[in-house]
Amino acid sequence: MVREHRYEAARFVWGEGAIGRLEGLLSEASVERAMVVCGEHVGANEALMDAVGDALGERRVHTYTGARGDTPLRTVEAGVDAFREHDIDSLVSVGGGSASDTAKAISVFAAEDGRNLHEMKTRTTDDGESHVPDLSAPKTPVFAVSTTLSAAEVTNIFGVTDEEAGDKAVVLDEKIRPTACVYDPDATATTPPATIASTGMNALDHAVEILYSDGHAENPFYQATAEKAIDLLVSNLPAAVNDGDPDALAAAQLGAGLSGFGIVGGISINHGINHPLCARHPVSHGDGNSILLPHGIRFTFDAVPERMARLASALGVEVEGDSTADEATLEAMCDVIRELQKEIDVPYRLRDVGVDRDDFEAMAEIAAHDSAMANNPKRITESDIVDLLEAAW
Repeated sequence: MVREHRYEAARFVWGEGAIGRLEGLLSEASVERAMVVCGEHVGANEALMDAVGDALGERRVHTYTGARGDTPLRTVEAGVDAFREHDIDSLVSVGGGSASDTAKAISVFAAEDGRNLHEMKTRTTDDGESHVPDLSAPKTPVFAVSTTLSAAEVTNIFGVTDEEAGDKAVVLDEKIRPTACVYDPDATATTPPATIASTGMNALDHAVEILYSDGHAENPFYQATAEKAIDLLVSNLPAAVNDGDPDALAAAQLGAGLSGFGIVGGISINHGINHPLCARHPVSHGDGNSILLPHGIRFTFDAVPERMARLASALGVEVEGDSTADEATLEAMCDVIRELQKEIDVPYRLRDVGVDRDDFEAMAEIAAHDSAMANNPKRITESDIVDLLEAAW
């Protein structure tokens, strides 16, 4: 069998003062009219926004503060209106996953004029295959200043929530992978510890799913980045969250960035369920994936024991006997995750985050066709999803 790996094109700039590189990055891309995309809280952070404004100089022509959690469709549409009104040729997201996804969505919606969200979304067919619509229009470049551990800034994929349909649709387009990702410790230091914890668990889930997914688990390049991401996140999240340790925070953010490699083709069962979960209930993306994380491992465990053994090793669990994982390994893996959840005080049960148990069947119907499900090595039915949600309750 002949295989091929292409490195995902992205430029990373990190370290103290990294935000100051923005003007040069935009200059190299020959763009002159930037719209900053962020949420209200980031927009009100004068120190951070002044640093971004100083770095962009005259290239910043507008700031759109409409980004919201889970990227509601209405906020994207409002962003497209602002984009057109100010004749924008570049987008600079400042914040976490919602800011990054909003900027990418604005780029796609503005370019693919006349196509609605559900015409552009990626989905899993009834046969378990992935269907990705062609989005051929040229896209406005996106630059990302990350203030969380979401890893959305690394990827060519984003989610938009259709609140009326109760669905979070995923859109894939290589042309909207951010041109540059900027990690500045001064920016991340302004982020609340609870947000670092939640987004850190989301990044951990990326890497875990990549290591057992059908899409990337046998790819040594993605094995390497996912394993390093797990090591950096598990080792540094407690100090980053509980102590605000700048070195631990910087290491965790790099771990999150590494978890973004391989998301397309790597995320699977947990993300597939989490998309309708967050679209229909007041749960953040990170908290949802944190809660689902051990349950996805449990469901998939017996289908790919060799992959689970590699995952166990990445989590610091010793695999005894032959090279495959057994039930004791499974329990030890789940214990590592649960201990980390306790240390950084993130939720681990759906009942604790306002999820309506009566909605499980409706969520399962949507989740079964989510684009991420095509990557799971064990086929999952709507009934299986309901059982998994019950276990997570």
